[in-house]
Amino acid sequence: MDSNKEQRKLIAKRILTTQEKMAIERTKQRNPMNSGHLFRACEGTDSDLELVTDEKLEKEEAADLLDARIMQATGASNPESGLQLITSMTKAVVPTKAKGKELARQLNGLAQAMQALAPQDEYEGQLIAQLIVLHEQAMDWLGRAMRTERVDFANVYLNGASKLLTRHHETLDMLLKYRRKGEQRVHVEHVHVYGGGQAIVGNVSTGERINKKTEEGPHGKV
Repeated sequence: MDSNKEQRKLIAKRILTTQEKMAIERTKQRNPMNSGHLFRACEGTDSDLELVTDEKLEKEEAADLLDARIMQATGASNPESGLQLITSMTKAVVPTKAKGKELARQLNGLAQAMQALAPQDEYEGQLIAQLIVLHEQAMDWLGRAMRTERVDFANVYLNGASKLLTRHHETLDMLLKYRRKGEQRVHVEHVHVYGGGQAIVGNVSTGERINKKTEEGPHGKV
């Protein structure tokens, strides 16, 4: 034991490299207003939770900041709906035996996972919640497949995970389409021009003005 302590003392300290500092800064810039911990275990109990407020602020300002953090994390228009969404996710992925500090840790993790995908409204919040639940369930089933020694059980788990991941990808596609607000784009990769014809050069987007130039036949001016 003493030799281990001596070895730790001999380890030379270093400072962060420029690349490491830049990586840390980029991570901070991705989410300048982090939701932080929204939940914590109540003192003196192993089951009850409470919402975390900034005790350095005035009571009303602390409550407003907490509401803003909940709505930012979930995309909800009010904190009650946001908490309901997180609670619903908890029932789907958090073990029922989780209590106190462990339950608070799980709830905070779900809220931060949602905020990382930046929901802009209630609909995006619901889709993102589904994405997280589907991902967690799929990873659980893949883990079961790895742990079992029975091939028939492994096949069941792998099939279940495959279905969950397929639904995950479908939900992600719905989220991306919603964020594009139904915008459709047609990308032209190959243009064939025959005698006397004209071709549109460039990308064509439906519902938008098209900037184009024409080519006149294979022997005409370009």
